Amino acid sequence: MNRLSINNRRGRSLNRRSRNRRRSQMRAAKAETFGSEVQDPFSFEELSNVLPAVGQIAESVGPQPVLLAIEEAPKLVFQCQLAHGSPTGFVEGVNNIGELYSAIASCFPEIDAEDILFCTLNSHVINMDNLVSSNLPVDKFIFAHVKGQKKEVRMTKTQSQLGLTITDNGRGKSFIKRIREGSVGATAQPALEVGDHVIAINGISMEGKRHFEVARVLRSVPVGEEFIIRLISPLKSGFNFIAPRSGRGASARPTNSGALGSGTQTLRFKANGAAVLQEAPSNEIVDLINAVLDRYLGLNDDDLALTVWEIGATCSDLLDMEERISASPIGVIGFPEELVFDMWGIVQDYKKKVNAAKIVELPGSSEFADDEHSF
Repeated sequence: MNRLSINNRRGRSLNRRSRNRRRSQMRAAKAETFGSEVQDPFSFEELSNVLPAVGQIAESVGPQPVLLAIEEAPKLVFQCQLAHGSPTGFVEGVNNIGELYSAIASCFPEIDAEDILFCTLNSHVINMDNLVSSNLPVDKFIFAHVKGQKKEVRMTKTQSQLGLTITDNGRGKSFIKRIREGSVGATAQPALEVGDHVIAINGISMEGKRHFEVARVLRSVPVGEEFIIRLISPLKSGFNFIAPRSGRGASARPTNSGALGSGTQTLRFKANGAAVLQEAPSNEIVDLINAVLDRYLGLNDDDLALTVWEIGATCSDLLDMEERISASPIGVIGFPEELVFDMWGIVQDYKKKVNAAKIVELPGSSEFADDEHSF
């Protein structure tokens, strides 16, 4: 072996020893810094010793934000009494007419929910202008009218129109809402009265039927034929004689012209069972639509009238309104084309009136983006 090879081996050996020595020194230095064991660089204990505490971070960036308490939706509580006399009860948490009747019945052990025919607002007298429908004002006192005396009336249909306006309570009980003066129905008074619940016509039960079904049966009675109508009158107190029988007087609800709402809050019972707190609808548009429903079908229902308005207000033309009414739950009534035409005219006229009032009252402002049957 020559001298060059020996020198190369010695050089490589020295290099290896030098590298090993440096490695040993690095290990020793690391052991002195972090300890003899290898540390996890993501160890929570090590990081907690290095990172500042949460409180220190909060102090460095300023005061902590104040946590705001989330308020629960206010619970609506309504006062109620039985119209013929009772102590005052309190109901809350109702989402539809059925729950309202059940809540009222729970306040008075002597009645069941099925005994309630209808409810009026702020007065125990039978005034159909104060009838509770799908809109329940939040600041009103509720009076429940329950079943009273049963009776049977025999009538002869001398004219095609009986002059009766029928509505229902949304729970399968239809009753007389108005009796037109000078009509066939008016000649049957006082045996036939406003508020009477229709339970049967010529032996056919009307229990569980909607108002338009009851009106349809009455319209089907041939002119000149005698028929029998069985009824239940509301239970009355000794002071009910002072109540107006029909028509609108000083106690009639005020109408709101030039506005879509009355400015007060009302609990609206939706068809899907939900209850929504919203601005009370205008009595004017409800009365206008109810009048045409009364003329064509003999029906009066604030909920139906309001539903027609809500549908018509979003329709682009008459055909659109006809299609949307037919496809909606109220389409089962079978509105004649002439009736839909008149309702469309009412909706359009009222929208123009409201828009004109908005322009006069608020110049430069942007555009603001129930039921009965007569026969």
